[in-house]
Amino acid sequence: MKILVFSDTHGIVEYAQRVLEDFSDSVGGFIHLGDYTEDALRLRKIHGKGIFISVKGNCDFGGGSPYIVMNIMGHNIYICHGHRENVKYDSMKLVYRALENNCDTALYGHTHCPVVEEYAGVRLMNPGSISLPRQSRQKTFGILDVTEKSVSMTIYAIDGEKYSIIDGI
Repeated sequence: MKILVFSDTHGIVEYAQRVLEDFSDSVGGFIHLGDYTEDALRLRKIHGKGIFISVKGNCDFGGGSPYIVMNIMGHNIYICHGHRENVKYDSMKLVYRALENNCDTALYGHTHCPVVEEYAGVRLMNPGSISLPRQSRQKTFGILDVTEKSVSMTIYAIDGEKYSIIDGI
């Protein structure tokens, strides 16, 4: 099952909307990693099928969970925004939280910078920001591909009318 992963849309959903439309036939839903959960609800109206998960970021107010542990095809996945795990400094607290929750995968945002890496057997992905990227001008998003045997992660950049792979494991 392939799942789109967005983070840090901050009220700007045009590119995420385009990606959802372009990938709607090949994905089973999407995950929004916070900072403007209202955007996730708007996007849900466009792509109304499959998995829909949204967690609360540091710029979100009101109700909502700051993290979720979800089992997809036998893989426990820790899903958070990352501000409570201090991901701007390093990813070790995130790795520990994932391990405490028996997760082999962790998804996070907050930094607006795309990252795919692995520590202590936990695969980590930050899809960057599709709206307000940092470090480069590339608007990015992720695709999580989960099978019973494995979890793979790929980060894509929007390159004009095309998409290019910039990282993955």
